[in-house]
Amino acid sequence: MSELEVKSPGDLPFPNRIPNAEFRIQLHYAIQFIAATGMALGTPQPDGSQMTLDWNPEIEGFMGIKLTGTHPCYVALEPTTLTSLILDEQKCAIASLPLPNKTMTSALAWHHAELTKLGSNADTIALLDYPDDFPDHPLAHGAVFDANDEAGRSAVVAYFTHTRPLLQDIVTTRSEASPVYIWPHHFDMATLITLSGKGETAQTIGVGLSPGDSSYDQPYWYVTPWPYPPQAKLPALSWGNWHTEGWIGAILTAAEVGNPTLDKTEQSIQAFLEEAVSICYELLE
Repeated sequence: MSELEVKSPGDLPFPNRIPNAEFRIQLHYAIQFIAATGMALGTPQPDGSQMTLDWNPEIEGFMGIKLTGTHPCYVALEPTTLTSLILDEQKCAIASLPLPNKTMTSALAWHHAELTKLGSNADTIALLDYPDDFPDHPLAHGAVFDANDEAGRSAVVAYFTHTRPLLQDIVTTRSEASPVYIWPHHFDMATLITLSGKGETAQTIGVGLSPGDSSYDQPYWYVTPWPYPPQAKLPALSWGNWHTEGWIGAILTAAEVGNPTLDKTEQSIQAFLEEAVSICYELLE
């Protein structure tokens, strides 16, 4: 596989349907190999971001942090075909494993073997333990990945593809914003704006995309202030609504956005994010 041509978000269609949970959860499990290798072989970070990944348009896939060592490399996932990749420093594939018909255990063993060949201490790689809100699925109990419906997985991926530049705009214009990360626990892509303080005492605004979870069985964009303000102080939104069960945040669902033209869709999402971030700044003052 040669180095792939970079494509801009506008080269790809926005999804014309809302993907169901099965497509999302298969991908959620497939990225766990990236998270596991980053956690085991990456340099520990205060926020745990060594386990994170990102959407990389250069390879049109999910890619983890750079793993240093004798042969620096990246672990990645080509999501439409569900193919795990080991990439060299130029982001060219040096090993690949189609995940369909493979179990989590057999795929993890492949990552062990391939990274060992590159001189990594791959025996330390283990799938991460999460709280009970990680989605249960037959894959967790020995089932194999499913090769069916590449279009469904592409629909999930399109939300990451088109949201990534919108989040990067926030990072570029706000010095207090973290890099954009995809967190493997909830499979959400986000930046964290830190206004003051550290840890649990910090004032923060999380801005991101969830491809769907136990709160909403569809993709949605969110802006969450911390500490949570009293519900009585939440103002009306021009776009989206306030979520108040279990957590507080402004949310805009894929169903609310609908499926107009790509430009109008991205403008709607951007308008929601900008307004909600501004409101959260005011709420935290």
